Amino acid sequence: MINRCAAMLLGLASACAQAAPLDEVFEADRAFARHALAHGAEAAFVAFAAEDAIFFRPGVGPVRGRTAIAAVFAGTTAVPRWGPSGGEVAASNDLAWTWGPYTWTPLERQAKSATGYYVSVWRRIDGQWRWVADLGVPAPPPELPPR
Repeated sequence: MINRCAAMLLGLASACAQAAPLDEVFEADRAFARHALAHGAEAAFVAFAAEDAIFFRPGVGPVRGRTAIAAVFAGTTAVPRWGPSGGEVAASNDLAWTWGPYTWTPLERQAKSATGYYVSVWRRIDGQWRWVADLGVPAPPPELPPR
């Protein structure tokens, strides 16, 4: 009986250890989004990028490196919002991906918002999760569930 309990506890501890890194990656993605709301897209995309990050957007890209990524966002006035809906961490616990919906809302009233989905690839660098690849594709906004 003790061996069975020990095995169950070890299995539970193993499952918790595997879940913690995904929680960390989700929190890094959410912090990235909060930084964009507070400081703008350019500041956030540069602050959370790995030095060799690569960025893809329709009509733009691939763009590699923080300096080039900053140039893509220079003068952007739209307010980005996003959040992870899913993701996974590699068995090595140093590589992960997240995905979810995004919205870019321009500050100019006559301009139209952009919606879609993103995928970000993350790598743990010096103990911090940094995005190494980011891809966004336009799509209609997700449907809300009925009330």
